[in-house]
Amino acid sequence: MAPRRFPAYQVIDGLKYAKTYLPENVRSTRAYMPQDDDLVLVSYLKCGNNWLEQIIQLILHRGESADNYAEFHRWCPYPELTGMRYLNEMQPPRFLKTHFTYEQQLRNPKAKFIYLTRNPLDVCVSFYYYVRNGPIYEFQDGTFDEFVEAFVSAEVERGDYFDHLLSWYPHRHEENVFFVTYEQLKQDFRTTVLSMAGFMGEKYRRMLQDDENVYRNVFEKSSVPYMSKVCYIDETVLNRLTDKDRPFLDAAHRFTKTNPGNLKGTGIVRKGVVGDWKSHFTQCHLDMFREWVARKQAADAIREIWGDMDLGGIA
Repeated sequence: MAPRRFPAYQVIDGLKYAKTYLPENVRSTRAYMPQDDDLVLVSYLKCGNNWLEQIIQLILHRGESADNYAEFHRWCPYPELTGMRYLNEMQPPRFLKTHFTYEQQLRNPKAKFIYLTRNPLDVCVSFYYYVRNGPIYEFQDGTFDEFVEAFVSAEVERGDYFDHLLSWYPHRHEENVFFVTYEQLKQDFRTTVLSMAGFMGEKYRRMLQDDENVYRNVFEKSSVPYMSKVCYIDETVLNRLTDKDRPFLDAAHRFTKTNPGNLKGTGIVRKGVVGDWKSHFTQCHLDMFREWVARKQAADAIREIWGDMDLGGIA
């Protein structure tokens, strides 16, 4: 029997990370206590966090978008990956993102946390294509069968999806936590975004309600075609950057396992749809998910979060 195969990762202080990450960046981020007016976006991987990050950036910047993926990272630092420099250089109020579980995330009760989740079937599909396209994962020829097995056995970066979701879910009604799903944003963008803007600060809700141009920019500039241009890197993009983008430049080359001057075009945004799992999952895959859900005692949470949505009978 061939050995089990899964995307490459490293372990930093007990946490699974892609080899893109540096231990010193992870440790400094884990030690960071959010400030009183910080806004922190938290999610498991591939739940649509780049999409929601763009939406929040557009709200904070009155409909203006970052020009490129480096500026995108400056406007919302991801210190686990790029270190603390961007965050330390920001003026409050500051917006940042992490992928920590509730227990791993240091929490200031005066800071605000937006937790984003997505149904596990679509997460699995999106994650599969992500690791296939990332040289750092050494999984370019990996099969979907292999990835599903890795996913349900937590042999992937960041570990078990349900450990992450179920750590935050009991805290969804806390005053400084806004719990939202990818599917809510897709089904009723305006209502969901207005509700989130109110959580961020009543002035943001009023701005979107009173200025239709700003709201239209938030909607249009968070579309898949628009974001595909922003969240894209190649040598042409990198050559326009300066030393202020050094944390991003270094991370980009680590992710693609390239040296300066050799980076091929790489995009982060794929389809941005709900239900893509239906064109990938077999009954065998669904059975594996059903067993995993039972093992993690996650069925009740799945039914509460996604209701009558078709998830292949996994819960």
